[in-house]
Amino acid sequence: MLTIKGDKSALVPGGIRIGAPAMTTRGLGEKEFALIADLIHEGVQISLEAKSLVSGTKLQDFLKFVSSSEFPLGEKVSALRNKVEALTTQYPIPGV
Repeated sequence: MLTIKGDKSALVPGGIRIGAPAMTTRGLGEKEFALIADLIHEGVQISLEAKSLVSGTKLQDFLKFVSSSEFPLGEKVSALRNKVEALTTQYPIPGV
């Protein structure tokens, strides 16, 4: 796994890498890049909301919370997943 410049660990990244060349190979253009930015933003917002609801401060507390059956943001995550799948299924990976 590649890290972002300045990161000390790929497991605790300071950002995300977006494979623009791979996306253009799949046929995505400017419009889709803007949609992807919106989807990433929505995911970050959901994560921040979840973080504000977690009782602990450790990564394991967060992971336990978001994987629990009582996770209150499940509908938001499912809606986001559906949006991502709706976009990505329009642009299959070449050769797959």
